[in-house]
Amino acid sequence: MDGEPDMKEEEEKGEGRDQSRRVNLGGIVSLSTVDWTGVAATVVFLRGCPLKCPHCQNWHLRSGESFEDLAVVEEKIRSASPFVSCVVLSGGEPLAQPRAAQKIAGLAKELGLKVGIETCGFYPNVLRDLVEAELVDHVFLDVKAPLSDPEYARATGREAVAPRVKECLEICLALEVPLEVRTTVFPEMPSLEEVGTIGEHLQNLGIESPLTIQQGQPREGEEPFDPVPAKELRDLAEAVKKLIGIEAEYRSRGDDED
Repeated sequence: MDGEPDMKEEEEKGEGRDQSRRVNLGGIVSLSTVDWTGVAATVVFLRGCPLKCPHCQNWHLRSGESFEDLAVVEEKIRSASPFVSCVVLSGGEPLAQPRAAQKIAGLAKELGLKVGIETCGFYPNVLRDLVEAELVDHVFLDVKAPLSDPEYARATGREAVAPRVKECLEICLALEVPLEVRTTVFPEMPSLEEVGTIGEHLQNLGIESPLTIQQGQPREGEEPFDPVPAKELRDLAEAVKKLIGIEAEYRSRGDDED
């Protein structure tokens, strides 16, 4: 889409260096079992994100610089590879650094590991390139609101994001890459009706992948609030399955459902 490469400047910082070997790194978790359910993964967090979601859990990775040579990331992945079966690229928004994403995914493939991408859907062209290069085994796509403004702009702090997200969904469908759609529910957004609308949009696109409804939590430094109870999320998932006909499940953080 026009204007999509505007985050590439994150890769262009620093003079007189081999930019192809540098990554604006947010951190690495050598072993995680929560980013790809049921799978042991190494998670690489890349800095930079074009969105300004009000409850962003990784808000400290939306900007800033902590450049590392790609060799640092490669060594971490190699060291963890006997104990994991995949690498998950997260952020921030990992596709904001397309060169780094391509190189890290390529290394994972060389080591016989699967690759997952956690993305906000802002860079459909980058996603398409990675999928067509057979560097992605699973996409975890955040759909934050019904796919239209003003709802999506309210959820992301930026207008005209919804068409990009829709294109990412269409890419995953057309190229038959496994997909998990995630919607995080906070007390004030999206509303229960809006979650139903998200399900309808997925159905209309022909998406048969399950919708994961997640319990939103206060981010660090944010005014505390009571998360939506797990029972309400469970009931919402059941309603989506019954009324819209797509699979839905919920995830909470251990609060009492009774």
